[in-house]
Amino acid sequence: MTHVVRRGRLVLMLACLVGLQVAGSSRVGAQSADSVLARLERMAISQDRAEARVLADSLVRGLPAGDGRLAHALYWRAFSSSNAAEAERDYLRVSVEFPLSPRAADALLGLAQLEYARGDRAAARRRFDRLLRDYPSGRHVARASYWSGRLAMDEGDRDAACGSLRSARQVVSSADIELTNQIEYLLSQCAIPLPPAPDTAGAGATGAAAGTVPGREFSVQVAAYSARRDATSMAARLNGRGFDVRVFGTRAPYRVRIGRYPTRAAAAAALERIRSSGLSGIVVEAEPR
Repeated sequence: MTHVVRRGRLVLMLACLVGLQVAGSSRVGAQSADSVLARLERMAISQDRAEARVLADSLVRGLPAGDGRLAHALYWRAFSSSNAAEAERDYLRVSVEFPLSPRAADALLGLAQLEYARGDRAAARRRFDRLLRDYPSGRHVARASYWSGRLAMDEGDRDAACGSLRSARQVVSSADIELTNQIEYLLSQCAIPLPPAPDTAGAGATGAAAGTVPGREFSVQVAAYSARRDATSMAARLNGRGFDVRVFGTRAPYRVRIGRYPTRAAAAAALERIRSSGLSGIVVEAEPR
């Protein structure tokens, strides 16, 4: 019944828009557009994405080019889209056509996340860095700084990574527990001294000269969760795919880790193999056995 009522309201809104377009100059009235935009945002956030997409389509068709409300309609249409290519197209339009819109930074964040999702890490990092450069303040800063730092860490650019992560910690909301835990976890890597340069004088050396330290091992961490059930659920899925996976931690963040390796280099090589399976992660010093 609730779904029927909701769809009825959507149909009524669309009818009002159509009526305004027919009665006027094929443009949506200002008061009606503002009302529909507010409704559209509520629908998209509450996961009524199919209906939000229909409403956003109508607004995009009805609003005139250059109308600032078009940026909002395009953004929510991208946010509600199940098609990555269509979402990217709308996010690009917002960032290019409406760079002064309140939605421009959100659109760049969406573009960077899409690039990361399709495996283009270098492009995603450039996009996050551009976002922070062009829009240095706003609610997006904590998340963009975290992702910029995470990608820099993956690339071995530790100085840039730690700088971005420290910036993220300064501005992240205390209510965003999951993001806070992710930032703190990666920042813990900034406190670990970098390994010494390899000694090439003794090519046939073993043990510590080959990079191993008795009692010290490394792992690949692929996730950290504030809830243990989420960590164990992911571990179970990875175990089903054949990974040597475990959950580490007696309180949040609960870390999902793969393997134990005698050297950081061996763990880094394992990370590359893991990435080929569609996962991301970082090399960490393994907890004691």
